[in-house]
This record gives sequence, C-alpha cells and structure tokens, in this order.
Amino acid sequence: MKKTALLFLLALLFAGGGCRHAKPTVAIDPGEKGADKRMYDNAVRYINKDPEKARLLFKEVAQLYPDSIYANKAKLGIGDSYFRERDSASLVMAAAEYQEYVNLYPYSPDAVYAKYQIGMCYYKQVRRPERDQTNTYAAIKAFEGVIQQYPGTAEANEAKKKIDECRQTLATHFFRIGYYNYLLKAYEGALARFKQVMDEYPDFQDTAKLLYYTGRTYADMGDRASALSFFQRVVGSHARSKFAGKAQGWIKKLARLEAGKKKAAPPKPGAPQGANP
Repeated sequence: MKKTALLFLLALLFAGGGCRHAKPTVAIDPGEKGADKRMYDNAVRYINKDPEKARLLFKEVAQLYPDSIYANKAKLGIGDSYFRERDSASLVMAAAEYQEYVNLYPYSPDAVYAKYQIGMCYYKQVRRPERDQTNTYAAIKAFEGVIQQYPGTAEANEAKKKIDECRQTLATHFFRIGYYNYLLKAYEGALARFKQVMDEYPDFQDTAKLLYYTGRTYADMGDRASALSFFQRVVGSHARSKFAGKAQGWIKKLARLEAGKKKAAPPKPGAPQGANP
C-alpha cells in the first residue's frame, strides 16, 4: 500500500504542470535496480529551468537511498539548486548546504567543488566599491580556504583569480573614501586612506591615479616637497598614464612657486644690499 502511494506521488511530481498539457511520464519504482541513478538524473534535468523542483527531487533521492552514492551527490545538488536561484537568501542557504557537504564528505572528489562554491556564494553578493564590503571579505576568506585545503587544483587556481578581483574591489573602495575626503578638504583622512591602499594593496590597478591624488592632497596642504615626490613618481613610473601629463603640469607649477618664494625672500642679515658693479 505504501509503495503504491509513493509511486503515485512520484508520478505526480515528475509530471509537473497541469493535466491539460501534461506530457506522458513514466513513474520510477524506488525498488527497481538503478532507480537511484534515474531519479538523480531526473533531478539534474530540472536544475536550471526549475531549481525548486530539482531540490525536491534531490531530497527524495537522499531520503529514499541514504546509503547510495547518489544520496551523496543529491546533497550537493540541493546546494546547487539554491545557488541557481541567485537571490541573497538562496545564496545563504546554498553556502550552508555546501559547507555541510564539506563537513560530511571532506575526502569526496566533489568536496573541493563544494568548498569553492562557498566562496562563489559570497562572491555573487559582492557589492559595488562604494557600498558595504562585508561579502567581499567573506569571499576572500572562503577562497583562501580552497587554496589552503586543496592546493594545486583547478578550483584553487580559480580561487586565486577571484581573490585578485575582490582585492581590487577593496582597494577601489578605500581609494574612493580617500578621494571623497579629499574633495571635502578632509586632507588627513584622505591621506590615511591613500596610504592604506598603498600599504595593503600594492597591486592596485589605478596606482597612477592614487599617487596623483596623494600629490594633490599634499599640494593643497602646502607640503610642496611631499607633493613633488608623488608627482615625480607618477611621471617616472606611469609615463603612459593620463595622470602623467597632469602630474608634469604640477611639477612645473611647484617649481615656479618655489622659484617665486626664493625671489621674494628677504636677504639674509649681513648680505650685500645691491653693491655697485
């Protein structure tokens, strides 16, 4: 009786849609040999077009065949079904499922994939540089875990690339904070953020821009020597950057200001005051 009811429920589940346009389906007898694989494969077919339905099917496999290798794979499939839905709540659920899979099957060939997917769940939620960067930090930490636990794998190599992308986002985040401080004439705050980017993100892609605005900040503060140093770094190390020309203009301007300062300075005591030639 229970078996008949189960077959009926599975037939309804696999049919999908209404009766009017339903396609003929064949119920899968859970007692048949190879039924676990067929049910798993059926779930996989829905993973992209109907993740929620796929998730229900994966759960059926896990419940009906707890000792099957497909129960193991179905656990991973549940995480994938959440991941395919893309919204923040689903990505949180996906990360939890992937983490549980890693905890349960740390030596499975699919564990490295699950570990990498945890990072991707956070990576998909990384926000623009001007917004909160909590998920960026979480993604970096997760990807570092992939590299540490599974070095030399394809996933570890991909994790390194994703970390580089996340680091660029963080560097841009802190640079923009510094730049906004500069525009508001909060020069000390601007320099603090610019220095943070230089120290923590030496691979920042907009280094020429960073150096240029550090020079501008010092120039506006009246520290001409420090400003000149940064403008010279732009010209010397980033000659092809669009900021090189601007920096060169400031170098000339600072030179004129320095020359004017020396010319206007009063003579030192004891110096000759315009002696006849």
